[in-house]
Amino acid sequence: MSDELSSLFELLPIGAYRAAPDGCLTHANAALVRMFRTRSAEDLQQYFSHPSVSPYVNPNRRQEFLALLHQQGYVVDFQSEMRTVDGHGTLWVREHAHLKRDVQGQVLYHEGTIEDISDQREAQKKLEERENLLQNLLQTIPDRVWLKDTEGVYLTCNNAFAHNLGATQSQVVGTSDVDWVGPENAAAFAATDQMASRAGTTVTLEEGMPSPLNDDAGLWEIVKTPMHDAHGRLIGVLGMARDIRARKKAEALLRDTTEQLELAIMSADLGLWSHDLSVERGYRMDTHTCRLLGRSDDEAQQARPWGHLVHPDDLGHTLQAMRAHLEGRTAAYEADYRARHTDGRWIWLSSRGKVVQTTRDGTPQRMVGTVMDITARKGTEAQLQATQAELQATLGALPDLLIEFSADGYYRAIHSHNGFDLVAPPDKLLGRRIDEMVTKDAANITLAALAEAAQYGRSSGKQYSLELPTGKHWFELSMVRKPTAPGEEERFIAIARDITESKLSQEAIAHLAFHDSLTGLPNRRLMVERLQSAMAHSKRQQQYGAVMFLDLDRFKQLNDRHGHDTGDLLLQEVARRLQQSVRAVDTVARLGGDEFIVLLQALSNSPADAQMHATAVGYKILSALGEAYLLNEVTHHTTPSIGIALFMGEELSHQEIIRRADAAMYQAKAQGRNSLAFFA
Repeated sequence: MSDELSSLFELLPIGAYRAAPDGCLTHANAALVRMFRTRSAEDLQQYFSHPSVSPYVNPNRRQEFLALLHQQGYVVDFQSEMRTVDGHGTLWVREHAHLKRDVQGQVLYHEGTIEDISDQREAQKKLEERENLLQNLLQTIPDRVWLKDTEGVYLTCNNAFAHNLGATQSQVVGTSDVDWVGPENAAAFAATDQMASRAGTTVTLEEGMPSPLNDDAGLWEIVKTPMHDAHGRLIGVLGMARDIRARKKAEALLRDTTEQLELAIMSADLGLWSHDLSVERGYRMDTHTCRLLGRSDDEAQQARPWGHLVHPDDLGHTLQAMRAHLEGRTAAYEADYRARHTDGRWIWLSSRGKVVQTTRDGTPQRMVGTVMDITARKGTEAQLQATQAELQATLGALPDLLIEFSADGYYRAIHSHNGFDLVAPPDKLLGRRIDEMVTKDAANITLAALAEAAQYGRSSGKQYSLELPTGKHWFELSMVRKPTAPGEEERFIAIARDITESKLSQEAIAHLAFHDSLTGLPNRRLMVERLQSAMAHSKRQQQYGAVMFLDLDRFKQLNDRHGHDTGDLLLQEVARRLQQSVRAVDTVARLGGDEFIVLLQALSNSPADAQMHATAVGYKILSALGEAYLLNEVTHHTTPSIGIALFMGEELSHQEIIRRADAAMYQAKAQGRNSLAFFA
């Protein structure tokens, strides 16, 4: 081998060798010697030539390699697991080789390269695990979910979506809408995809979803969200669909029942009363009831004892009916009795009421009810009872929170099955304005829905969150304008549906896209976005920032000796110590393997001061990461090598800044590791 070729051979960054026809090594460069953890090329030659010890974990691989080489004269991308000379570990390698023959065709030797691909295989394994996790998450979502690229080709979907097409997930991927629902429906879907792409934000629609299996497209609430890559380029549209036929039916039923109730109360000429059972004088009548008894309107809402106007002969069975309801033996209080009019006569009233509020132990606390003059209108009793029963059944069938608002946002009525979806008990909410009771964002969203319903008659699809005793919950708001008579206060009926589960699923999908699954740190994609933002901020404020590139020294030896589970514990602890070493405004990200990035912002407008600040943070990190680690009862010590690159504004690309920090990291390693170096 000539001197020139020998120098080139030695300087190759990957392992290279030359071997005799029998496979014994005749030359090995320094990279190959380091790879197999031996002291010299001669030791490595003896290792590969040993008659009873094979460097391959699977000994058959050596014969397979040589057979393939002699058969076709070359070998490309031959991957195997091999042992190191010291016997303390294995590594995965990729081999390329070719035969050299003389003019008569006789084999002179073969030569090739051996590349360590252990990190690459480990990264591929983690990527596959992450993709499997994402797929499993998609399948747990009950709604239909799909993702299409910018050409309308399906990239993925869940089983719920595929089932609607009568197919499997794998059969859907790679197809387009025209393959399943025809060109006309496909064009309509493409139009809404383009609408979401142009809007640059989530778009909510209500439309049918045709299926090859069913002529009924139904009614679905479809949410389409444009997806972008780290550079802001559109890469596709994410869709989610939920069947809303039951909700629409419930809204219509509620509206119809409310209208029927109002009409029944007006036509039946009813008076209203309420009874606070916690006090002796807790019975109150409205103005209409007062007029039935010939009393002035001033007596409305005057607190008085219950039953003091009842005829003595009727008091006994009226009291029995009241006790039967309070003790839970009847669903409602019902009694017909005579009441004294102010002119001295007795009129017949039919009184109906029900407990609407109890204490935590179930003791009745408040009742509300109606009175009706049945002296002349006895026949309307059956109609009123039927209307009340229908209303209660409707409210009982609704799983969602139902609220009645005035036009300016005051609570007028509330229906909740258990109260867990309310920020306060109903009696604390009634009569209060919504922005007094919930957060500013939730109040603004509700008031916007009120304004939209006031203008168009209805509003739907608006979402807000609340901190409740059971945690943070997300709600989707639908609102309709309630028909009222001229001169009456304008009212709106709102249905708030708890969508916390689907919201958490969406957030989980988004978190997987931007964070490292092992450490929870931002991944490369999110780190690049934050670096670009920091560069723009640096330009505006004329302040230096810094990128620190960290690599753990001899991390591979820990994995080889104690296993990848122990290595993962080390990476998680390193991530925690890094986060404790920087400010809240700074970013710690994991690039992969044992490589981390720390982004420091707003250091100083002086390069010397910025370098001093970055140096202080760097030594703080060296100290924190240099302390001992207890990993699965194994005490381990490691140190980082840190490369630092300062930046000001956007004069350099983010790739160049990271490259400079990476280069400085190698300078730190060359200084003997456990040190830091600035890019020069």
